[in-house]
Amino acid sequence: MLEGIRRALEGLLRGKEVEEAIKEIQKALILADVDIRTVKELTEKVKSRIFEERRRQPGIDPKRLAYKIIVEELVEVLGGRARPFPLIPQKIMLVGLYGSGKTTTAAKLGRWFAKRGFSVLLVGLDVHRPAAGEQLKQLASQGGLRVVVGEENPLEIAERALQEEADVYIFDTAGRSSVDRELMEELLELKKIIIPDKTLLVVPADAGKVAGREAEAFKEVGIDGVIVTRLDGSGKAGGALAACHRAGVPVYFVGTGEKIDDIEPFDAERLVSRILGIPDMGKLAEKIKPEMPERFDINAFHRQLLSLSASGPLEEILSLVGIKLGVEELRGAKERIKKYDAIYKSMTKQERAHPEIINESRIRRIARGSGTRPEDVRAFLRDYWRAKKLFDKLRRKRPRNIRQLMGWLR
Repeated sequence: MLEGIRRALEGLLRGKEVEEAIKEIQKALILADVDIRTVKELTEKVKSRIFEERRRQPGIDPKRLAYKIIVEELVEVLGGRARPFPLIPQKIMLVGLYGSGKTTTAAKLGRWFAKRGFSVLLVGLDVHRPAAGEQLKQLASQGGLRVVVGEENPLEIAERALQEEADVYIFDTAGRSSVDRELMEELLELKKIIIPDKTLLVVPADAGKVAGREAEAFKEVGIDGVIVTRLDGSGKAGGALAACHRAGVPVYFVGTGEKIDDIEPFDAERLVSRILGIPDMGKLAEKIKPEMPERFDINAFHRQLLSLSASGPLEEILSLVGIKLGVEELRGAKERIKKYDAIYKSMTKQERAHPEIINESRIRRIARGSGTRPEDVRAFLRDYWRAKKLFDKLRRKRPRNIRQLMGWLR
């Protein structure tokens, strides 16, 4: 994603001139559908900040300074600081064009609230699209959520749903292929009945600059924020997010996959770390820290390996540390976990407690006992020491932001 930005920033750290790197970043942003005005503003701000910082600190390395400032400004362009969504009982109305992913997003959002202890009711108000109600019912069953659908007028369905008891009501409205008067009037009528606490616009990540125009068009309804869908499959999410940012609409959530749990609060710093290919240590820590022991040893390493599948798909876990594997490579990674399990089981209690005593003769014995090769045992030990170093750091302190994370990785 935004490969040109990544190359330009890597070039800065290898000695590329600042002006040349900035030009490459401009090109990459334009190709990613970020509008020209935003690109110019970003460039001017970066140059101004570099000049000011060098004036205040004459001895500072200009290339590393440029790297730091560009990353910080990219975070601002892509939405700035995260805006936490209120965790309170409320009514949420989802709006957007046809095909934006509103129905799936309604179920994902409902699941997100349900996991936090709220009773949720999904309400299907799209009576125009064939099987929309059936789709919502199927998604609701996946997340263990209640649902209200029907074939009558959407206003009547909304009134019937509001008679049900729930903490959070999520209303999935109808869409159109483009914004028109009929759609606006229907949404305004629904809003009078629902009186939503939040009206959220759902836009796909690959909408590019169109997302900004949609946000402007739906302002008549009174939108309070945006959910960006299909972030996992788009190479141009930067354009959609920047456009929403320019329209003055906060991005609250992003859809990161096809499964019902694949939704997360929007975090610009996390998105920039994805753009730059930096391991997502913050999310990795969220997944593993609840099970992290006080002392990380080979026993804990073995437990963490076995818990990968319980934490989520192996593909997702590996992606958090910057590893993207093809089908064959993924199969190999799964086979390696099986080998590591066999190697662990072939070690003595003393070796597990004190891996530093494992010499070549012990390696050969462990390999024979586990049905693996000596190089597999060496790889197991090497990966253990790497994991121990990382886990010890994560246990002591999670990175506060992307700038601290970059310092850790260098």
